[in-house]
Amino acid sequence: MNIIFFSNGIFSLNTVSELISSCHHLQAIVTNNDKKSGRGQKLKESVLAKFAKDNNIPVFKVSDFNNRNFINSLVKLKPELFITISYRILPDYIYSIPKYGSINIHTSILPEYRGAAPIQRSLMDGKEYLGLSSFYLNDKIDGGDIINNKKIMINNKMTYGQAYELLSKKSASFTIETVNNIQNGFTGIKQENNKTTYAKKINKNDYLINLDNDSKIVHDKIRALTPPGCFVYFNKRKVKLFNTFFIIESLPVGTFRFKDNKLIIGCKKGSLEVANIQFEGKKVIDSNDFRNMNVNKNLIFSSIL
Repeated sequence: MNIIFFSNGIFSLNTVSELISSCHHLQAIVTNNDKKSGRGQKLKESVLAKFAKDNNIPVFKVSDFNNRNFINSLVKLKPELFITISYRILPDYIYSIPKYGSINIHTSILPEYRGAAPIQRSLMDGKEYLGLSSFYLNDKIDGGDIINNKKIMINNKMTYGQAYELLSKKSASFTIETVNNIQNGFTGIKQENNKTTYAKKINKNDYLINLDNDSKIVHDKIRALTPPGCFVYFNKRKVKLFNTFFIIESLPVGTFRFKDNKLIIGCKKGSLEVANIQFEGKKVIDSNDFRNMNVNKNLIFSSIL
């Protein structure tokens, strides 16, 4: 099948590699324009654009879908399928070009977690699984007919970074399965819209830890947003908490003690076990190093500066 691939992120590199080695023909990659980067503000191409050039795949760097030359170039290639991963919304006059339409690979079991941050929101909700879904693009965001989905069981310590890497790897073979299904005539299944949930975009306020919560909720939030990590205040300084777990031990909210080289911080219900912390502007240290700082034990961790 002749395929044009639309993506901006590193997430899709495994899938592109798999497509190249498959029986299908990757005609071109569409990605963002080069961006200014570094102190010199020199133009730098995306990782995906560089990968395409290294593998002799034509690249379209696009900022405006209304560009007639771009549209004509797509049409002339006579693609059979467009695949989008980690890319912006395609207008109908673009996604309707291929013979078999256009599909997206989404990191949840749709219709759960439609939207911008499905991995993070799944982890924040303490889900025991992550997922991949492939669907046909239409005029509804993440609302098209489902071609394939895959549930992936996870443990309750997995971070966003680990989940991102896992799903990036799993999405490669998953995408090939999806393309094969389309080639074999599968037209998709309607989503159960009454079961829809949404994964709203992460904003800066989400990174603040509220210890006045169940310790499991706090732990799930921290791992869901690591990297870059969540923060709390200690002695008027911002500090990030890493490699946490929830335990049943009861301590007053925000107070702390040390146990087996771990920092224990009280939550509204249960406590948070913390292996590593990072004061703003400093390196990550383990909790034992924090104990050796001989901090005042009358101080507390707080969500208020």
